[in-house]
Amino acid sequence: MRKLTVLLLLAGMALPAFAAKDIPTTKVTIAQLEQALAAAHGKPDADLAQQLSGMELTERLSAPRLARLNADLSGERARQALVILADSAAFLDLPAVEIPADTPPDPATARRMLTAIVDYVNKTVPQLPNLIAVRDTTRFEDQPQEDQLGRTGITSLAAMPLHSVGNFNLTVTYRDHKEVVDEKALKHAPKTGGLVTAGEFGPLLGRVVGDALAGKITWGRWERGVGGKEAVFHYTVPSEKSHYNVQFCCIVEGYNADGTANTRVFSENDAYHGEIAFDPSSGAILRISMEAEMPVGGLVSRADILVEYSPTDIAGKSYICPARSVSILQAHTAQQTGAYSRSHYQGASKTYLNDVAFGQYRRFGSESRILAGDSQEANMPSGPGSADVPNSPMSRGITPH
Repeated sequence: MRKLTVLLLLAGMALPAFAAKDIPTTKVTIAQLEQALAAAHGKPDADLAQQLSGMELTERLSAPRLARLNADLSGERARQALVILADSAAFLDLPAVEIPADTPPDPATARRMLTAIVDYVNKTVPQLPNLIAVRDTTRFEDQPQEDQLGRTGITSLAAMPLHSVGNFNLTVTYRDHKEVVDEKALKHAPKTGGLVTAGEFGPLLGRVVGDALAGKITWGRWERGVGGKEAVFHYTVPSEKSHYNVQFCCIVEGYNADGTANTRVFSENDAYHGEIAFDPSSGAILRISMEAEMPVGGLVSRADILVEYSPTDIAGKSYICPARSVSILQAHTAQQTGAYSRSHYQGASKTYLNDVAFGQYRRFGSESRILAGDSQEANMPSGPGSADVPNSPMSRGITPH
């Protein structure tokens, strides 16, 4: 099974030195957030955005609730602050009122559920047609307090919370069970360093479920989802079974006589854990999360990704496709002290967050139609679509323990 490399910081990001400085935040529940937004109705956009940036959620904000709150906001800055707030809490549990107190399934039922997930990954996901979608990415970064840089004498910029640093769209093609990014469009994407993710389609599901089966899967809980009650499994994957590869560029290992830095790419496979939320009747995966277990004080202290899936109409047929993803990477920013070690990085932690929305799904290819000679459409050109293309089987099947 190939490595699952879903987190990568682009080259050109050699690490400067920063001094740690916490930006104070107030922890709030979903109910307290809703009360605060109701009380702030009519407040100027900039003021509301600043108020939201000073909050930290203690619970996950569901997609329907996020959509409702976002619709009530009139300013773009407040909307972005709400997205940051929601994404930062994306790996937490829902509020207790959204978690049914139903009895957990017995072992036999839980095993049938797990088998349904495996069947979904092995049989249903490969039936996805060749398709095209647009990945709309908004990047957010924070800014730790910058200390004096010995080589430049620059003293500093003020600490800033997470804020938008850009947005770009890429066309993604899913063809023959492989995700292909439009390389021509990628060349025109922002060239500044930033978090990059890929693999949200079928390959990610297969590899994560395969790793989870090689590790440990346990019952989690029931949840109320958009389409009804969802089941949640927890899983853990030890490093020796993991195919989750975390990369970061670049580590400064010294300087040349001309002042240029010698750098290398950080890359390693890490243990990880997460959740699989799914339809208990069909096994269709609706949310999957991965949280890398990074060492305290290491260069990269956090590398997490979450993908939400939902029914999507493509050429008149419904498929479960990626709808949204959230990725968070945190890296210590101080230069290395001494020989490379996983624990030699003590600088402030800088955060990179990507919010990704998938949309504009359509079949890949062309469509042929046969019309009667007297049809008004007989001489009209065919529209977008695709002829059916046989799907190749998955390169590796997955079977439960």
